[in-house]
Amino acid sequence: MKSLLTALLLSASLASAATMPQIVHSGDKYSLLVDGKPYIVLGAQIDNSSAWPDRFDALLPGATALGINTIEAPAYWEDIEPTEGHFNFATYDHILQSARAHNFHLVLLWFGTWKNGTMDYAPAWVKSDTTRFPHMLDQGHLPVRVLTPLSENNLNADRTAFAALMRHIKEVNGDQHTVIMVQVENESGSLFTDRDHSPDAEAKFNGPVPPTVLKALDKKPGTWPQVFGPAADETFAAYYVSRYVNSVAEAGKKEFPLPFYANVWLRETKNFMRPGEAYPSGGGTLNMIDLWKAMTPSLDAVAPDNYVLDYVNYNAVLSGYHRKDNPLLVPETGGPRFASNIFYALADHDALGYAPFGLDYMLDGAKILDIAQTFSDDVHLLTPALPFIASMQATGKLHSAVEEQNLFDRLIRSSQFDVLVQFGNPHPEYGGIFGTQTPHQSGRALVAEIAPDEFLIIGFDARVDFRPAPGRKQQNAQFLRAEEGTFVDGQWKPSRLLNGDETFFGFRLPAKGTMVRVKLTAY
Repeated sequence: MKSLLTALLLSASLASAATMPQIVHSGDKYSLLVDGKPYIVLGAQIDNSSAWPDRFDALLPGATALGINTIEAPAYWEDIEPTEGHFNFATYDHILQSARAHNFHLVLLWFGTWKNGTMDYAPAWVKSDTTRFPHMLDQGHLPVRVLTPLSENNLNADRTAFAALMRHIKEVNGDQHTVIMVQVENESGSLFTDRDHSPDAEAKFNGPVPPTVLKALDKKPGTWPQVFGPAADETFAAYYVSRYVNSVAEAGKKEFPLPFYANVWLRETKNFMRPGEAYPSGGGTLNMIDLWKAMTPSLDAVAPDNYVLDYVNYNAVLSGYHRKDNPLLVPETGGPRFASNIFYALADHDALGYAPFGLDYMLDGAKILDIAQTFSDDVHLLTPALPFIASMQATGKLHSAVEEQNLFDRLIRSSQFDVLVQFGNPHPEYGGIFGTQTPHQSGRALVAEIAPDEFLIIGFDARVDFRPAPGRKQQNAQFLRAEEGTFVDGQWKPSRLLNGDETFFGFRLPAKGTMVRVKLTAY
């Protein structure tokens, strides 16, 4: 009887492990699985000080109206361990239960040693004992508002608290898997200084670079200045910060191995881009990403907080973090184009998730404010198609077509047909008919090649037409069938056939958005 009970418990444990959230990697494709199925985060992050019961609960009706499936919420070290060794999970438990009751998944953000390059969320007993928990020293050997990553005391305190939190999540998260991912720290690194300049740090900086770093970056032995020259200070900082974050993540994974990631305050287009001034020094910025990936095996991803305003550099950031060894996740984003940038992230860079910052600022009670209405339109249109989008990612057959200032036409090449997506009112000129600017640059779409002669277009405020690909004998394309519809339980369901006036000049995606599935022939 005892052996049977043991076997049943083991079987239940293995079943739970098999269905718990995880990021899997096959070939060039990464997938986030929740309850064993592909899941794309269409979320929003709440404000820094909104992960408190009353404030969080007040956001839930508006979050439901917005249409998101996931909320990103902080877990504060200072709240969880107000007294050393004594843990309080009441705040977190309330948030978990409220999110679950409203059918939201959670991404938990650990505000521990670092939050935006400072130590502000460390508990008072850590902040007040600078002997036991030392700060970093700047070049003038004055302390800054950042805990040093070279201190074992700092690391052990953070590791202990984070492990306790993950142990608790395992107990209360249950089979419902409300928490699907965890962010380890927040925009790690140091503001106010490029690295620690304490005596211990100076000795290490002028000593030999560790062999693991040399191997990871293919460098010859020497001191940090000898090996890295002008980049030595930031590289030194990145080594110690990334090892620290990995050690915290490792302790949490031993308790409950949910997908973990670290987010990054970017350096791109930040004034003179000086570490410790324009952005936290030592974080997983693109110039340090190779080192971070080598030093953080306990992280599933290093993820950009992308606030870059122009679409060219926004996409360059996405491309930089979309690597063979790193799935793309956009856990924090903003700016006037955040409703359009989601199309780039999902289609061109296979993002596992996308979450604008500031859910609080998108809502007035249950009402969606104008600043977030376009994003809400995106979410409501895309949500039924998420399983389809996940299946098309990393195939090379899913593309974005987004209107930008003075960019009115997007030509997408596929195997048998060219797809032309145009925005605004068609305007004849020498060389053909061209798009024009819509009043609010609202044109945006996903273009999926289901088969060589079949496409699904999902989007807003655009005109779509087709031609046979260059090199084919045929010069014209004709619709065999054009269906407007949506997905229901993962299956395509047409609501009407388009023909006549609706397809004579291609077809239009209305401002309110729609999905159109077409089958073509060439003549």
